[in-house]
Amino acid sequence: MDFSMPISVVMATYNTEVSMLREAVESILSQTFRDFEFIIIDDGSTDESADYLRGLPDPRIRLIRNPMNIGLTKSLNIGLKAAKGKYIARMDADDIALPERFEKQYAYMEAHPDVILCGSRVLFFNGDLSHPARTPQRAPENMETYRVHLLFRNPGPYHPTAFFRHESLLEHHVLYDESLVYAQDYGMWETISRVGRIYVLPDILLYYRRHEKQISIEHKEKQFECDKAVKRRQIAALLGSVTEEELDRHFACSSGYFSQDVMSPEVSEWYRRLLRANKEKRIYNQRELNRWIQKIKIRLVYQTIHTQNLSGAEKARIICRYIPIIFMPEAFFKFGIWSKGR
Repeated sequence: MDFSMPISVVMATYNTEVSMLREAVESILSQTFRDFEFIIIDDGSTDESADYLRGLPDPRIRLIRNPMNIGLTKSLNIGLKAAKGKYIARMDADDIALPERFEKQYAYMEAHPDVILCGSRVLFFNGDLSHPARTPQRAPENMETYRVHLLFRNPGPYHPTAFFRHESLLEHHVLYDESLVYAQDYGMWETISRVGRIYVLPDILLYYRRHEKQISIEHKEKQFECDKAVKRRQIAALLGSVTEEELDRHFACSSGYFSQDVMSPEVSEWYRRLLRANKEKRIYNQRELNRWIQKIKIRLVYQTIHTQNLSGAEKARIICRYIPIIFMPEAFFKFGIWSKGR
């Protein structure tokens, strides 16, 4: 399959503040790897950002303007379908790519033809690049571990660092799921994980902006619903079906978003069901699934003990009930029931 250039950059924007948009655009145009097309989808902007985009002189830019606002997911699919590059690089209109981003991701993908998606680490910032916040490495050790993580949360990569192998997307008919107005990256990662490898470079290649109009902040509840929709299809594949109550329980306890969630017999039985079903269907690595569930249970037991007024004996009974014996000594020390000196 022939592609006319090495990289297509796909960025969608809607009424983005021009100062932020300019920083994003300039960070792409200043890449050390310069052979790319820059597809910008203006999703019906009605502010001065539309004029800014129309005035950009760089010949690498292909501006596509939607006649009306159709949302990020559909706009990104327009960009994917228009792309002519061997690789497709995602970018968000409010972030800043480091100059060597494309150079490093291109080199990695050329050396690893089995990888479909390559991301990177990021630094968070609130507009002041002099005080960015370092983020942890988000790359599981292998795809078996990664696929288990997907059942419980979005393990990354961060969406604006995504670098896709275009031929693989076409071969497997992979596009963004347009039923997901938000969390479309989570849905995409789950789809790709079924057909190929995903890798996250340890390099920090993007400054990820945090601000109050960010989708994950401004539309948090709707994003949660889309997140649950991705989890629903994974759980349904494992159990055959899932009720709203079960889905809510899985989302609340597994994601780690809510510090008030506690361990209960119902929660414990839910995770036993997942393990039993997977033992039969073998969709996930059973050892990795069990390991991740134990981590969740330990966190929930910790929250249970520290959000309720319990005696030492009551805490011990909860630990003995929900945590496997191999984890008990550390759990007793961690939860303050015994001291290391005893």
